[in-house]
Amino acid sequence: MEKFVSITIPTYNSEKTLGKTLESVKNQTYKNREIIIIDSYSKDETLNIAKKHGCKIIMCKGKLLEARIAGAKASKGEYILLLDSDQILEKTAIERAVKKMKDYDSLWFWERAHNKKKWLPSLYDADRLLVQTYWEPDDDIVLSRFFKKNLLLEAYAKIPSKYIDICAAQDHIITWYEFKNLSKRNGMIENAVEHIEPDSLIKLFKKQWRWGKTTKDFYKTGIYRELITKKDNFRKFHAKEPILSIKSFILRILRGIPYKLGFWFG
Repeated sequence: MEKFVSITIPTYNSEKTLGKTLESVKNQTYKNREIIIIDSYSKDETLNIAKKHGCKIIMCKGKLLEARIAGAKASKGEYILLLDSDQILEKTAIERAVKKMKDYDSLWFWERAHNKKKWLPSLYDADRLLVQTYWEPDDDIVLSRFFKKNLLLEAYAKIPSKYIDICAAQDHIITWYEFKNLSKRNGMIENAVEHIEPDSLIKLFKKQWRWGKTTKDFYKTGIYRELITKKDNFRKFHAKEPILSIKSFILRILRGIPYKLGFWFG
């Protein structure tokens, strides 16, 4: 019997990208699944788009981590895919993931930039290629997206509940930190997903400012600080990939400036 898969997608004013994300789910070769939208009271057409695609919708007042947990708790699947509203799945990604989960407890998805022909997204693409090519298990940079539900809920339970509603930008790395303490059976799915990246400096600035601002509130709690600072580090320079390394360096600067401004002054 086919395993049931729950695809959870947090949203907030995601009308510009959500349609493409949901179309990529609709076109999956694996059909035994549900889509759960966890929305933070969007003011645009996000909810109408979700309804048109037959998604289950949950409303959530908290930030990203609380939305992820709410989606997981409402899910019916044995497996959970943590998808973002600006990601596009390769059509066989879920089918390949289900098959591979016979040997693993979680899987990370090889990711590229969707709009990589443009200059700024090409920097994101280079950064992802560099990180994923030279991935090491203890880096806490490449993070799983496809989980066995029971273990994912167990990992969520280890996160102090009083801080969950203020955690936004760091939700994934914190989840992965707690999960890998439960299981190190982590695999990978090649060519699985593309990310719709900011294609202008204004969009990048707004996004990184917001992440910096929301990170500040969580940073003040004093928990998981090592993970938060590790995520901000520059990548290692790899002599075999000088172009990727240089592009990654440029991106880290472009992202880091508005992030720090948001953290300090947001």
